Amino acid sequence: MDKEMTFAVLPVVYFTPETKWVFGVGGVSTFNLDSISTTYESQLTAGLAYSLRNQFLSYVSGRIFSPKNRSLWYGEMGWYDYVFFYFGQGMNVNQDSEEIYSAKFPRLRFNYVRNIGKNWFLGGGFRFDGMNIFELQEDGALANGEIIGSQGGRNSGLGPLILHDSRNNQLYPESGVYFEAGLQAFGGIFGGEFSYVRAISDFRKILPLGKNQVFAAQAFSEITFGDVPFFALPMLGGNKLLRGLFEGKYREKNLFALQAEYRYKFLPRWGIVAFGGTGNAFSSENPLHFNLTKITYGVGGRFQLNQEKKLNLRLDLAHSPGEPFQFYFTFGEAF
Repeated sequence: MDKEMTFAVLPVVYFTPETKWVFGVGGVSTFNLDSISTTYESQLTAGLAYSLRNQFLSYVSGRIFSPKNRSLWYGEMGWYDYVFFYFGQGMNVNQDSEEIYSAKFPRLRFNYVRNIGKNWFLGGGFRFDGMNIFELQEDGALANGEIIGSQGGRNSGLGPLILHDSRNNQLYPESGVYFEAGLQAFGGIFGGEFSYVRAISDFRKILPLGKNQVFAAQAFSEITFGDVPFFALPMLGGNKLLRGLFEGKYREKNLFALQAEYRYKFLPRWGIVAFGGTGNAFSSENPLHFNLTKITYGVGGRFQLNQEKKLNLRLDLAHSPGEPFQFYFTFGEAF
């Protein structure tokens, strides 16, 4: 490592509707595997945390670029003891159908891509979750065992992916394009218990609007075919995709979402944002109805914890018509 390596250990405190308050400790390291200025900076992040919903999280994630950006490894490895919420499938669910269940599971996300020129990478990705589901509600839909995956199980898949990344910074980009598309097959051949195919597309465009002003947009889709376990179904909501919706309330085999955000830094460390989005989840059992498409919007504040690395502390207030207001206090940008 020819450039100076940085390492920081920080207390972790954040809030999302799905976790409530979370407390823990985290570490982040940035480094470069050679001295050439065109080689992108690599980053590793690790954390241990406990939430007021009695959830335990432990994880290591990161992105590592080889010299001259010839290769990129990125992904996540973790172990979780988590409380989840299930409302049913499709867009026509309501708050009264909420079920709470618990799960313990290891998680592995490993992606490797090779540079094929001009910020384009080609390779493959592997996903694994070993779900041990327990504490189902006795009168709930999951307890009868008819929903695929309600008894837990191994979910494992592998497939090709293509990646393009011309953003000038991964934590707080001010220009560039990010595009990722992948196709993964799941099933016994990869050690899993569920047979299906998953295809994703993630496109992001970052436009500078003027001094300290940025417009960011994202188009995301996830399509699946086969016997998808309920815990792996595409989901709207959370602190990344359509803030303002409770993560997992709306899930189905297919999903599309569009979101955009205006970002303005009015002081060296301080900024504000305004954002909005729309999305839908559907399948042959729950067909696409545009009148059920969700709209989300909100505002937020930013405080830059590290001016050199551009890591932001994020506070967002978001809403969707017919849903309760949601509050997010966490790190980094949504997209």
